Amino acid sequence: MLGKKKILDLIGFVLRQSRADQTEVLVTCFTSYLTRYANNYIHQNVGEENLSITIRTVIGKRVGIASTNHSAKDKLTETLSNALAITKLQPENPDFRTLPFAGKKDYRSAPTFFPSTAAFSPQARADAIRLVTEVAREAGVKSYGSFTTGTSQIGIGNSLGIMVYNQASDAYCNVVMMGESSTGYAETASRDVRDIKPVKCAQVARDKLLASRDPIDIPAGRYTVILEPPAVSEMLDFLNYLGFGAKTYQEGRSFLKGKLGSKIADERVTIIDDAYSKRGFAFPFDFEGMPRKRIKLVEDGVARDLAYDSLTAFKEGKESTGHALAQPNYMGPVAVNLVMKGGESSLEQMIKSTPKGILVTRFHYTNTVEPMKTIITGMTRDGTFLVENGSVARGVKNLRFTQSLLEALNSIVDISRKTALVGGGAGYGGRFAVGSIVPAMKIDNFNFSSATQF
Repeated sequence: MLGKKKILDLIGFVLRQSRADQTEVLVTCFTSYLTRYANNYIHQNVGEENLSITIRTVIGKRVGIASTNHSAKDKLTETLSNALAITKLQPENPDFRTLPFAGKKDYRSAPTFFPSTAAFSPQARADAIRLVTEVAREAGVKSYGSFTTGTSQIGIGNSLGIMVYNQASDAYCNVVMMGESSTGYAETASRDVRDIKPVKCAQVARDKLLASRDPIDIPAGRYTVILEPPAVSEMLDFLNYLGFGAKTYQEGRSFLKGKLGSKIADERVTIIDDAYSKRGFAFPFDFEGMPRKRIKLVEDGVARDLAYDSLTAFKEGKESTGHALAQPNYMGPVAVNLVMKGGESSLEQMIKSTPKGILVTRFHYTNTVEPMKTIITGMTRDGTFLVENGSVARGVKNLRFTQSLLEALNSIVDISRKTALVGGGAGYGGRFAVGSIVPAMKIDNFNFSSATQF
């Protein structure tokens, strides 16, 4: 890890050398550790330390980028030269106005780094996984999953006065329990590894497996569903990518086109992007160095705002909300700290009040069918249950769903008071943790389009 002084020195060196009209330098370095296990045994333990320096140069309305993994000054000079050469070959971007400029910025502090996570050793991960496998062995089943920890340092500076740095840590653990006819799942995530409870995860996954043994067939159709937080998080992630960003809106691809200020969901639905929540993966600025703003995407069921980076903001004469992704970025701005407001119920109350329904642990293999109608399709996984007469009756074989997200959000029966952080599963690639804080939800008329044999 380079440290703050070294990172800011590298940024300053490139900015001084550049002859472009405007220049931006993004430095990211991270250490990432991953321990994976299967069949109740650890089968992989890996560690990675890496550095990336991305230089974006602007000449008029032409913009180009180049990257390197070297921090030596001659390599930085070479990468800067490549960025300038690429920039000169680019067509002009009529939407480009300027890189973000320094001024009075509201950079709020955020709890991002915990020494306990940075110091967490391979032996500590192995010890935690041993406890998970003991839970599985005692139940006569097999456990699968991973435990990952890491730290990252990010520095961003440009020739217009932006110069910011931050250090972050994160930890993520997931558990799949597998038997002859059923599976169970649980996960936990935090910036502070001391919050990770692998044994509790293992017990939850085990209990789901045992309760869903010998699952029965049920026909496809529309059911009342009770969705646990991992399933709700999947729905919100797709809603996010289908329309909460300003680029999709400006290009007419967002389901929110023409609906800002209008009711799109049940009045109990409030979804914000909050990069300062202590329960989530807080981070104070985006990948252009702009402070992240807390934005209301949906408030009391009404579509309110969008996520902006500098390019999309300047196009509308607005300010960036601090949601730029790292370059090269073809997606535009994305909200990465979603928080859905809890309700007045609980998972237990939802089950108790349901004459007949389906309890879903999580979805997987989810894809978009009709983006403007927010229709997605996917499968249930690792714990799908029939609810009858107010109790969980038994496991059912997995089902495929094909469902409009907006239709689902307008068919809500209850929302749990308790919310949970669902992490994005860090551990592969560069280290930048994301996750959503979501409740469980009970929804009527959820469309299961086909059944499976497992």
